[in-house]
Amino acid sequence: MVLALLAMALIRTQQGQVSSGPAPDFTLETFEGETLRLSDFRGTPVVINFWASWCVECYREADLLEQTWRRYKGQVMFIGVDYVDTLEPALEYIDRYDITYPNGMDKGNRIADAYRIQGVPETFFVDREGNIAGVKIGPLEHDELEQWMQRLLQE
Repeated sequence: MVLALLAMALIRTQQGQVSSGPAPDFTLETFEGETLRLSDFRGTPVVINFWASWCVECYREADLLEQTWRRYKGQVMFIGVDYVDTLEPALEYIDRYDITYPNGMDKGNRIADAYRIQGVPETFFVDREGNIAGVKIGPLEHDELEQWMQRLLQE
């Protein structure tokens, strides 16, 4: 299992990350049982955050993402994509940080593969037209996320 994960990471690194152009469309079943599709949010900026309950760096940004979601709800959509995780710890993570924006498990790593993520946390910023405006590898900081919100809303 560990070797398979390392091999996948190496392949993704060699392929390069999706960092511009149209954001790959995906369907995600949320932990609440709803199904959402990225393309349904065309016309609204979207923040896609890849995370995992075992990711220590993800804990650093969890509260910030939730607070920012609450502040910009209705203007910017947030979607959490749980990467290489199991259900119980993922739900505990959601509860621990009182996360209310849609989150779901990336079954089979389909979404992570489409975005060619290199690890977690990793955040993609998608503009109103559905194009990737930028990517952040690693945990977000307050000022950085605020700048992204302003940029996405101005485009």
